[in-house]
Amino acid sequence: MKKIMIFAVCSFLIACAGKKAMTAEEEARLNARDAIIRAEKMIAVCAEEEVPVAEAQKLLDESKQALEEKDYLQSKEKAEASYSFAKKALDDMREARKKALDEAKKEFDSKQAATYTVRSWAETRDCLWNIAKQKNIYNDPWQWKKIYIANKDKIKDPDLIYKGQVFKIPR
Repeated sequence: MKKIMIFAVCSFLIACAGKKAMTAEEEARLNARDAIIRAEKMIAVCAEEEVPVAEAQKLLDESKQALEEKDYLQSKEKAEASYSFAKKALDDMREARKKALDEAKKEFDSKQAATYTVRSWAETRDCLWNIAKQKNIYNDPWQWKKIYIANKDKIKDPDLIYKGQVFKIPR
């Protein structure tokens, strides 16, 4: 076991011996480049989701210019600021969309019928299938079983419903 460990350490040292250590300038350049790539990816996500990020794009362009001028610290800072602007814009837009969707869902649910009064077959062809199919009920005829289960006390046979019966419509 000791021989294997010594061999592994020696192999590591030999492998590392040929590699030159990275200078501080090279490390700063790579850090700036990584920050730029990260900001570019975030701006691309924003573009896909149609989130306006003009300020973030401007900062990214300034970051690239600073990188060309070999001002790596300035480049990294601007790229990180660009990422932050884009991320905040994306988060804000997603939150606004979620809020709008929740409000629309509440409005839609409030317009949905809570009960339904059966009308004559000749007038509306009322049956559980056709009731469930109505836009203000489920807009899906396959949901007729929900009405049946919620109203089992009123419906002995799902094929036989009568004019004037009032059914609860579960949501």
